[in-house]
Amino acid sequence: MKKKRSLALKEKIDQFKKKGIQKVKLVFTDIDGVLRGKYISLEKFHSIVNKTAGFCDCVLGWDVNDKLYDNSKFTGWHTAFPDAFYRIDVSTERQLPDENETPLYIIEFVGEDKKSLHPICPRSLLKRVLEKLHSMGFGAYMAFEYEFFVFRETPLSIREKNFRNLTPLSPGNFGYSIIRNSAESDLFQEFMDYCARLNFPLEALHCETGPGVLEAAINYDEALSAADKAVLFKTFSKVFFQKRNLLATFMAKWSMDYPGLGGHVHQSLFDLKTKKNIFYSPKKQGNMSSLMESYVAGQLKYLKPFLAMSAPTINSYTRLVKGAWAPTSSTWGIDNRT
Repeated sequence: MKKKRSLALKEKIDQFKKKGIQKVKLVFTDIDGVLRGKYISLEKFHSIVNKTAGFCDCVLGWDVNDKLYDNSKFTGWHTAFPDAFYRIDVSTERQLPDENETPLYIIEFVGEDKKSLHPICPRSLLKRVLEKLHSMGFGAYMAFEYEFFVFRETPLSIREKNFRNLTPLSPGNFGYSIIRNSAESDLFQEFMDYCARLNFPLEALHCETGPGVLEAAINYDEALSAADKAVLFKTFSKVFFQKRNLLATFMAKWSMDYPGLGGHVHQSLFDLKTKKNIFYSPKKQGNMSSLMESYVAGQLKYLKPFLAMSAPTINSYTRLVKGAWAPTSSTWGIDNRT
């Protein structure tokens, strides 16, 4: 098996060289969900792809402004910032359409033994949860949807304006506008094609209520791949628009004068052996199986501590208020968007 993998890797490297590709982009998710990474040479990629390599472990202790958390035990001045070891997940390969098909790979950090899951790497955390789920005989499908503002601004211009009086892609409120997505059809279609080429295809894209607000629904996938697609979408949608002198933001509330933004995740469990949806029951209320009822009950029970992850900033709570199309209490309903 190892020999076959080495041969396949050699063939891939040769294909890259024939295409004139001399570098690879590696990316990972930090503890705040920010995508970080670097370019490495093709030679470096070849030398580490079957092994592990290291990043300074400060990348797992920084906040979104590259400031060290002052209560971190994992890394800090007290640890001297050693390497955190990572491995490349070759199954995540994508070609960057606007970088001459440069390959992109997601990496994940590993434990000190270079084999076990890392103690705080977000991707490792999800893998631990999924291992527990699989031990119960279940798999999970997930699908993410995100709302975001698009401005006719650049990273420099918004700072020059002190993040005020920004010019949106389009003015006024007009959810599901056909005028807007038709007038900007080249941009909409190019964006959907871009997402598809990066292997996080969109099931739908529309104008949401608010000036320059879009909402994108990413196709469903098994949980790990769905999470990979979600984090790649949030970063590379920003890349897409910045390369066109536009700017996208996913902030929950960028201004008190305009609607807020949200995201949600569709969830279902399936039987690992039969692949059958085990949330569905044809005879029960709302077609909800007993297992799904327990699943919902568990979410309600732990919703408050989960807010530390799903609403991690002060800005998050400027949207979690009544009348803002956002949840304000631990409740559930069938086909109920309140």
